[in-house]
Order: sequence, then structure tokens, then C-alpha cells
Amino acid sequence: MCSDHDVENSTESLASRNQYQLADWPNYPENMEFEMGSGVAVDDKGIIYLFTRDIEHWATHPLAMKEKMGKSSVSMFSKAGKYLGKWGPSDQPGFALGGHTIYIEKDGMFWTTDRDGHTVRKYSPDGELLLELGTFGEWGCDQTHFNGPTAVLVQDDGNIVVADGYWNSRLVWFDADGKFLREQGRWGRKPGEFNTPHAITQDSKGRILVADLVGGNFHDYMTVPGQIAEERIQPEKNAFHRIQRLSSQGEYIDEWTHITPLSLATYDKRIYASDKMSDLVIVDEDTGDIIERVEKISVYIHQLAMDREGDLYVASVYPEHAGEKRGKDGPSHRRWFRAS
Repeated sequence: MCSDHDVENSTESLASRNQYQLADWPNYPENMEFEMGSGVAVDDKGIIYLFTRDIEHWATHPLAMKEKMGKSSVSMFSKAGKYLGKWGPSDQPGFALGGHTIYIEKDGMFWTTDRDGHTVRKYSPDGELLLELGTFGEWGCDQTHFNGPTAVLVQDDGNIVVADGYWNSRLVWFDADGKFLREQGRWGRKPGEFNTPHAITQDSKGRILVADLVGGNFHDYMTVPGQIAEERIQPEKNAFHRIQRLSSQGEYIDEWTHITPLSLATYDKRIYASDKMSDLVIVDEDTGDIIERVEKISVYIHQLAMDREGDLYVASVYPEHAGEKRGKDGPSHRRWFRAS
């Protein structure tokens, strides 16, 4: 069943721009070149990691693969905006074809999703590859292949959940060693079915939240014939973006339809979700009530992270959709801080 929420009658409080202020951040080095921000994470020392799409177009096409197009990398910055260098495998400065999201788990391990490389990878903090899920450069829908993975989380029992979301419509469970356990979901709008599971998070009680976007012709220019299933070409009638809530085992609980999500994160027993692509809403994890809204903090809130002081960091894709520039001259990365 759907959760009953009336947005117009919500008791949410609107956080004005006087409460959150935009910082002059970061200070990009002169030689840094990239197209857009895609992922962002903060470690326990306060270092911010930016997962950028450096060369992004058509990364899955055979010619692009041959020419090694479609590169993404991770850059490090301090809270003050100082550039701290690159992170990741030292022999692979562009180690992902289409960087999507980056995470730092409780144990300090790093995880990346490579949408166009069709892999999810676990790294040590110094960039050593520890685990790879999926088959690099090969798409599919089985125990060893993804088709545009979008997000990953590590559960309290060590199991790994991957949102295989751009051109598949499923969640996939693995054990801590990467052994396939099970999958859930297919194309559809029924409970536990998905169109495009674009982001996932788990709340303090272990429930899984899935940002399920309306599908249909999603980035067909980045794919090859046959990669997108026929039913995905056109969006379903009367479909809408939603957040589905599942148990830790994947059983459907309910869904929130009062938020139009793109990204999700959990901090301090609250859910941080993008709404209408550019607004941030802070949500009670039990009721779904919107506690606070911060308007228009980015073009698209593709991924959001928060540091210990409560500052918000945003990675934003496709700024040209709002008339902004790509790269260093646009709103690819932003830091917002709450005014005292």
C-alpha cells in the first residue's frame, strides 16, 4: 500500500537560503578537466571525494570501448576547497567508464558503481581493488553481469545489495565475498517491481529505500541495439517517481509517492532525498514526513553526502539542462553550510 501523504498540507518547514549558504567551493586545479559531477562521499577525516565523468559520451559503444573513451576518476578536496590529488588505482587514472556513485562504508572501505562499465567495485582506502561484481565492459542480466548498475549498499550482516537499475530493473544480493545470493524485481509498477532503481539507502533499522524512477527510453544514446529491453522503450502510462521501502530481506513494506526522488542518503536516523531533482528534503525515516526542505541547491542532486558538521556536498549531472556549463565553470559540485 502507499503511504498517505498530502504534500500541499505537509507540516514541513522551508529552509530559506538564509539558513543554508552556498560556499565558494571547491578550488579546482588549473589542469583538472571533467564534464560533470556524478558522485560524492566524505570520509571520517573530512576529506571529500568527487567522482567525476571526465569523458562521458557513449561509453558502451564498441568504438568507444576500443578507443578507451568514457573515463571517470575520483579527486580529493578538503573542506576549505583545497585540491588534495587523485584517489584510486595509481595505474588507472580513469578507472571507470561511466562513474555513477561512490560510497564510504562504516568500515572505511570505498565502493564505486560504474554504470557504463557494468561493474561495482570495493576498494581499500588506499585504492587497492578488493572485490569486483559484474563483468567489466559486458552487459547482461544474470549472476555475473549487470546492465547499468546505479547504487550499492552493505548491510549489517555484510551482505551487499546492488541496484542494477539503468537498463535492468532489479536489486541483486551478494554475500561479503561476492557470491551471488538472490535477486528481486523486474520491470513493472507493482509492489517490489521497478522501472529504474536509481538510488538506494538503508535506514537505521535496516530497511531498504529505493528511488524508483519512471523509465522509458532512458539514455538510449549510450547503449547498443538490444541492450534496452523492448518494454523499457516507452514509459508506462500513469507511472510516477516513487520511493519504495523494503525490509532488509527485500520484502515490500510500502512506498512514498509525495517525493520525486533522484538520490537518497541516510544520516542521523533521517532520510536525505532529492525532490523535483533540485530540492533537498529531510525526511523522518519512520513516517516519511518531510521535516525540512532546502530549495534548488543544485541542478540535479545526483548524489549527496554530509560531513560531521552537517555541511552538505552535492554532485550534479547535466547542468546544461538548466542553462549552466559543464565542468569547472558550472555547478558540478557544491557545498552548502548552515548559517550560525
